[in-house]
Amino acid sequence: MAKYDLLSVDRDAKTKKGKAWGWLTAILYLAPAKSADGVHEMCAGRSEECTLACLNQSGMSEVYPSILEARVAKTLDYIADFNGFCDRLERDTEKLILEAENRGLKPAERLNGTSDQPKLARTMARRFPRVPFYDYTKLDRPWERTMENYHLTYSYSGENLKHSMKALEHGINVAVVFRGRKPATWHGVEVIDGDKHDLRFLDPKGVIVGLREKGRKIRTLESGAFVQIGRVA
Repeated sequence: MAKYDLLSVDRDAKTKKGKAWGWLTAILYLAPAKSADGVHEMCAGRSEECTLACLNQSGMSEVYPSILEARVAKTLDYIADFNGFCDRLERDTEKLILEAENRGLKPAERLNGTSDQPKLARTMARRFPRVPFYDYTKLDRPWERTMENYHLTYSYSGENLKHSMKALEHGINVAVVFRGRKPATWHGVEVIDGDKHDLRFLDPKGVIVGLREKGRKIRTLESGAFVQIGRVA
């Protein structure tokens, strides 16, 4: 397997599922919110509960502090030299394309695993027009930032229902976290199972992407970031 400078490839439990659909997915994990330096905001659309439930400190990052330290280092590099950072990502993307080809798969990238920086994703999408890029976002008016090879799914926060409905009107799917069973519809819109894979660019348009709550922190929240349906699983 190729060694990557910035990207995480074939390590995330959810993106690994994409191989069954023929895709090798790479994710970039930066330090979210203002956690890198206390000044620069990496998730401008975040809500308070989104911040509390962030998956940045879950999984292996709870066990190995070096993972969080690496994310901070990457973020500081991103802040200090955007163009140089994109050049590093370009080299990683070239490695991803080659590795995917060698494994009989297609490459895909999600550059905001724990951030919300559309400038970065759009820049890389322009550099690699044949590679699909995709992200979840809480920044409003996502339809203004999509590209032919850059797909966005809007994230419901508990506080942005109006903007979620507007996103649906513009052909942008909305991700909703459900506690317990996923319903067939939400606000009259079909709910699909978003946990089968993370390849959001393969989803049909005009749907709710139903996700189950993940991470220890979100399970301690009582409302807002998720929708409670039926009994808790």
